[in-house]
Amino acid sequence: MTGGGRGRRGPRLWLEAAVVLAALVLAAAACGSSDSSGDGNQPAGTAASAPTATGGPDGAGAGTVAPEPAPPDASSNGDVPEAPSGDGTSSGPESQQTTPPDPDPAPVQPPGPTEPLTGEPLEDPSIMGRPALAVKIGTSTVGRPQTGINQADILIEFRVETITRLMAVFHSQGADSLGPVRSARSSDADILANFGQPLFSHSGANPGVLREISQGQAADKLYELRWDNIPSDYWRVGDRVPPWNLYTSTSNIWRSAPSGLAAPEPIFEYRAEAEPLPAGAEPVPGVEIRYLGGTVAHFVWDGEAAGWARWQDGTPHVDLPRHLDGTLNPAVDPVQVAPANVLVLQTRYTSSAHCNYCPEAITVDPEGGAALLFTDGHLVRGRWSRPSAAQPWQVTDNDGNPMRLAPGQTFIVLPGGDVLIMVEDFAEHLLDSR
Repeated sequence: MTGGGRGRRGPRLWLEAAVVLAALVLAAAACGSSDSSGDGNQPAGTAASAPTATGGPDGAGAGTVAPEPAPPDASSNGDVPEAPSGDGTSSGPESQQTTPPDPDPAPVQPPGPTEPLTGEPLEDPSIMGRPALAVKIGTSTVGRPQTGINQADILIEFRVETITRLMAVFHSQGADSLGPVRSARSSDADILANFGQPLFSHSGANPGVLREISQGQAADKLYELRWDNIPSDYWRVGDRVPPWNLYTSTSNIWRSAPSGLAAPEPIFEYRAEAEPLPAGAEPVPGVEIRYLGGTVAHFVWDGEAAGWARWQDGTPHVDLPRHLDGTLNPAVDPVQVAPANVLVLQTRYTSSAHCNYCPEAITVDPEGGAALLFTDGHLVRGRWSRPSAAQPWQVTDNDGNPMRLAPGQTFIVLPGGDVLIMVEDFAEHLLDSR
């Protein structure tokens, strides 16, 4: 029997004893036995009960002393109720009553299904079989602020020429307006192979890269749905200049996809609620990422948002709301990008075979490189590896255990440059000045 059950039974048994005592008193009165025994100062048989520790319905609050019950309002014939028997009954001349058994405690519910790319509870089972959707998004000054990226499950940033570009990966939810959609690069096919057989939305590429993407599609790494294949599912906005004015909707792209594409499997493991961080986790206020080529990004832990607020080149990185037709929506404030996790995978770059000034990220590498996970205001150090494109990134901490992320959005950084832990004063300055 649980402790909570014990806390409920005590008062119940006392009441049963009181009922039997009252019955004996009434029986004695009916027989005319009104004489009191004892010394006359206190009626015999009115022994008071000891204070009882009580609890709430589930046993909570045990240790609260209940008020001492008043003695029965009648003379006694001197008989004392028998003590409760071990089976939960009280014996007496009038009746025997059995205490109902305590209800079984509520069963512990096993964890339900979760979103494969966020680790969050699955709200719509119908989406589990759909493919992931990856969209190339511009990050240059004329392409920011972007729209729709806060709805992505995973954001991946890597180098293109002297700037960076995002790959926004969607599965658990979509974005009604998303952009600016930008061009593909040689890095894309191997990165996309992490996500099953994702749809790939982009604005075009040079002929060599387009051949690589076609080869990736033939190898089931992706399924291409660029803008000139389905032009009615993309549009141009009037407040941006080409080529940073091409936008789409995730519902448009998913609607145009063929059936039978492979859905994504989980890439990472996620911490359960209240699960502690590993022993080696270090508290840090933020991180500075310096990409080769000049782009500088900052992530600062924002406890109120429970995420790592992002700046790019000294400016808060925000998601700009737009209406379904792509026009600006001034009624809704921009929201700063603040993923639950920032995962830095230190990555080598080489020149693309189709563009000697275009860097290509080497994301299939059995040796891999250093991995830094920023999660819940802490840094966890480790390594990543990926023996083949048929396998996703394998990321472990310094003890060899899989890195476990906080459920939610993850921002993956492939810098090929310096990564600096931020000092507290600078982190506070960024938060205070936004």
